[in-house]
Amino acid sequence: MKALYQKIRALNGKNYGLYKSLADKPWDFGDFVLEFIHVQGDPFAPPSRVVIRAGLSTLGYASEWGSSYERRLALSDFLLRRLSRLVQERYPDKDAAIVFDVAGPEMLVRNSLWIDNGELRACLQVRLPGDGRKIQAEAAAEILTMVMPDLVSAGLYCSKADEPAMQDHYRVLAERKEILAEMERRGLCAFVPDGAVLPRASGLSEMPLEGAVPFVAPEEMAVTLNACGREIRGMGIPKGISVITGGAFHGKSTLLQALTRAVYPHVPGDGREGIVVDETALRVGVEDGRSVRGTDLSMFVRDLPGGVSTKDFNTLSASGSTSEAANLLEAMEAGSRTFFIDEDSSAVNFLIRDVRVRKLLGDEREPLIPLTDRIRELASAGMNFILVAGACGDYLDIADNIIVMANYRAECAKFVEPSKSAEGAAASAEAGKTSARLFAAYMQPLQKSVRPTSAVERQVKVKLAGDTLLQIGFLVADTSRLNTLVDRQQRFGAGFLLLNLLQNAASNTDAGADASVAETIQRLHEKIQNVGFRNLPQGMSREMSLPRAVDIACVAFRLRQAK
Repeated sequence: MKALYQKIRALNGKNYGLYKSLADKPWDFGDFVLEFIHVQGDPFAPPSRVVIRAGLSTLGYASEWGSSYERRLALSDFLLRRLSRLVQERYPDKDAAIVFDVAGPEMLVRNSLWIDNGELRACLQVRLPGDGRKIQAEAAAEILTMVMPDLVSAGLYCSKADEPAMQDHYRVLAERKEILAEMERRGLCAFVPDGAVLPRASGLSEMPLEGAVPFVAPEEMAVTLNACGREIRGMGIPKGISVITGGAFHGKSTLLQALTRAVYPHVPGDGREGIVVDETALRVGVEDGRSVRGTDLSMFVRDLPGGVSTKDFNTLSASGSTSEAANLLEAMEAGSRTFFIDEDSSAVNFLIRDVRVRKLLGDEREPLIPLTDRIRELASAGMNFILVAGACGDYLDIADNIIVMANYRAECAKFVEPSKSAEGAAASAEAGKTSARLFAAYMQPLQKSVRPTSAVERQVKVKLAGDTLLQIGFLVADTSRLNTLVDRQQRFGAGFLLLNLLQNAASNTDAGADASVAETIQRLHEKIQNVGFRNLPQGMSREMSLPRAVDIACVAFRLRQAK
């Protein structure tokens, strides 16, 4: 710390650009090391970025906190939130001297704070003070040698008072892991515990709604699961086809939304922390105008007029039904096995086909094959569907299970035991199979667009236009309908991982020469899940969190050249 203080004081009044010399080496503070990974060029440029590195044992944590993925995630997430609160309390203004990541209710691998190999790394933004183009050494020294150690001391060191809360974080993850295993044994694809709070405070808030009706499982679908030594009662949704129905504003979509967000663990107190679903689950809906490249749609779309085949379908602007078919088939290719569908956000002609229209046109004049015609085949092949249907009554006849929501309370109108719900027609040899596109063949054509977008840029940038349009060089992907990308950090995470893969598309053989897009992405995802983003080029260049492999693959399938 003394060496850094002397270095900063020696720069007082000199040209602002000399701040860059602070990045020449790491600075030892005794219990932790501070390292600059980016130094801003002037006082009005994006803030500088520093990484704090410290051993877990030095910070007072037992070695067990680094012993498993669940413990590392629990401690990383807990400390990120504690440090974030401290920074916001001290620097509440948007132009604050120090800025740190703010997390939503999901527990995710984040580059802002992660633990691996017994070391904690926290990445913060620091606005280095200047008077015009001159360095203000006194203010800079205060921030870096006084405020920063205080934040580390209060935010990252082990506190006996916080140990119960830390253990609660870990309990959520440990119970989730055991519940997932128990669900698989019992033939379930989702579990909602009694007492869960599903409604949110508003459409713009992730806070639980005060006074909300707590969830109670209908008796017919109630199961009691054992996790971490305690029994947890709740509603178990069997694999197969389940329909959620009920009147408008009675909680159908609220339940589906809670299930959708439960693909990630939630923090204690969120109200949804005990909800567990198949971790490959994806919500599928209409996506008018999305690009589709090389997707086999023949399961849902017959050859188009003029003999145009749909086995290798390409378009820059898909229709409603075509986009939803592509979303479902690409999700299957990416590895998803459970699908959430809400009729309100679906194309009607993808979901059902009116019997009178079917009689009038026949199959020869209608290329679209509705989901009602394919869903039983797909279920027999191991796919699971949870649909919200308030008007599409055809699914009530098809469903294995029917949940009725009335005044936010769940009732069971039909239930088939998990062991029996998969009985029926033998699994089709073709159902559920999708053509797995090879990674190199699919990605190489995009490489020419992976380049800097201006002459002054030295490297390819990952950007977001608005909150959802992802840009990688001259490639774009509209991620607005990917409901399981929960924040901007995850979209940046997907973008930087795909940039890494695209820049190595010709030589990437991590998963074998004939690896598919999904296999290659899964390999990289597993690596980042273990070691964080530190070995990824530009991995600390901005706040990122890790999406699931299936989400990253779905972003890859949406990549197209910018117009």
